[in-house]
Amino acid sequence: MPVYLSPEWIEEAHAALEASGLRTSDGDQFSVEQHVDEVVFHMVFDGSGASVYSGPAADPSVVFRQSWDTAVAIAKGEQSAEEAVLNGEVTFEGDPMALLSHRRLLTHAEDVFAIVRARTTWG
Repeated sequence: MPVYLSPEWIEEAHAALEASGLRTSDGDQFSVEQHVDEVVFHMVFDGSGASVYSGPAADPSVVFRQSWDTAVAIAKGEQSAEEAVLNGEVTFEGDPMALLSHRRLLTHAEDVFAIVRARTTWG
């Protein structure tokens, strides 16, 4: 079972997202960079599919930053991302319109990650 945000976890998340068939409806690229304490990874969505990679994105549409505890609480469904943003536990940088226009895509990506989360240990 992969440890949350380990290289193995990111590989499993990548495989699940790649197999999902998710893609942007307009064909444009949308990327989300996540900073969880010292761990950085990003998701890329475009007209050909979706993927997850370790490290920063070349040109992220949006960037989120949060602590390990906050990220785990959100991943486990113990706290909503919206609540964490409103409480200042998650900070946001980037294009809010890109985030809003791709909100459904991100919701579907979270559904895809459910299988990975079910196999995840939380370290």
